[in-house]
Order: sequence, then C-alpha cells, then structure tokens
Amino acid sequence: MATSNISSQAQQSLDALLSKIGAKKLSDAQASSAPKTSLGQDDFLKLMTAQMSNQDPFQPQSNTEMIAQMAQFSTVTGIQQLNQTMSSVQSEISQNRIATAASFVGRTVLVPGSTALADSTGGISGAVDLPASASGLTVQISRSTGELVKTLDLGANPSGLVGFSWDGKDAGGNVIGDNNYTVKAIMTSGSKQSAAATDVYGPITEATIPSGNEAQSFTVGGIGKINLTDIKSIKF
Repeated sequence: MATSNISSQAQQSLDALLSKIGAKKLSDAQASSAPKTSLGQDDFLKLMTAQMSNQDPFQPQSNTEMIAQMAQFSTVTGIQQLNQTMSSVQSEISQNRIATAASFVGRTVLVPGSTALADSTGGISGAVDLPASASGLTVQISRSTGELVKTLDLGANPSGLVGFSWDGKDAGGNVIGDNNYTVKAIMTSGSKQSAAATDVYGPITEATIPSGNEAQSFTVGGIGKINLTDIKSIKF
C-alpha cells in the first residue's frame, strides 16, 4: 500500500529548515486533534522539501521553477491576509458611518425646499440660490393658508447663496405663531423677473443607517427625506 509519509532524511531536512526560521512543528496529538482542510506554510515547506529530496538527479528542478512556486504561495498568502484586513476595515467603516449618522440627529441644516419650520423664537431662516447676478431680489413669506405675511427686500446680489431671516412677527411687532411658512424668491435681472430656488433651515429628526454603497440620508422637519450631499450648511 502506498504511504504519504516522506523519508526520514527529508523530514530531518524539513525540521532543520523550520528550526532556522523559528517555526514550530505540531505535535502528533495536535495534528490528530485538528484535521486540516487547507494547506498552510508548514505543509508547503514539507511538500517542497519532499519534492527536492525525491527529484530526478538527471532532471533536477530549476531554480526558476522553485522560485515561481514560492512566489505563487506567497501571493496566495498575501491575498488571504489582504482579505482579512479589508474585512476589518469594512467593519470599522460601518461603525464610523453609524456614529456619523447619529451625530447629525438634532442638528439644524440648510437644504433645498420651500417650507420652513419656525424655530424656538417663531422665526425662520434660509437662503436663495441665485443662478446669476440679480439687480433685485425679494423673498415672499406666506402662511400655510396662502396668506402673505412678509416680503423681504434683499436688493442686488451676485450669483450664489443669499441668506435671509425673519423674526416671525407682523408689521405691528406681534408674533404670528404658525408652525411653518412657505417661502418664494423672485429675482430681477434687467427688466425680467423670474423665480429662484430657495433653501430653508430645518432640524434633522431621523438618520438612516446605510448598508453597502447606499447613500447616507436623513429626514428633515418640514422637508422630508434628503441625502447627505443635499446639505449646504449646518448650524451648531
């Protein structure tokens, strides 16, 4: 019957090689109690030593072939270590994403929208996103019923974000007291008037926990679902 054991001379050579590199040999009890399902570095060295000890002396293995075998094994080992490292990195990234998402809850952010929630003082704030310079800019603030309660004259402005705020009071200085208001911006360029996009500040009430390549999203009061990339400013 054929045997899988190598010669004693090959075993001695292997033991000497392992001793030089500081590797420890498994005891027979350890080997029998832990059956292997894959080849490790010890197995590779044992096979390579057996191959060298039993090769045809008239057709010995070339140095190039032996180096190629060692390089292949090193590559496989490197890939396994890389996979383990990437798994660890992915786990850390997931934990960081959860912590980042949680840190946004309760913050007040500037996002695209036209419905602004009143803050603790009853007022609102936001910005107008001008696509080009304007000779005139006004912001109309209305109640949810459609009643116009305030018109803000912001004058001439260059392109970009133009901030605005309102204290929530009427012309007589009385607080109107609504929970939310609708804002509308009208820009003037030459003799032409046109609507301009508005952004409003609102509180983040919920943060989703993304998985895989999903984008981070939040729920903003008065606006609804928005992505992290939609946020233009954060109030602390």
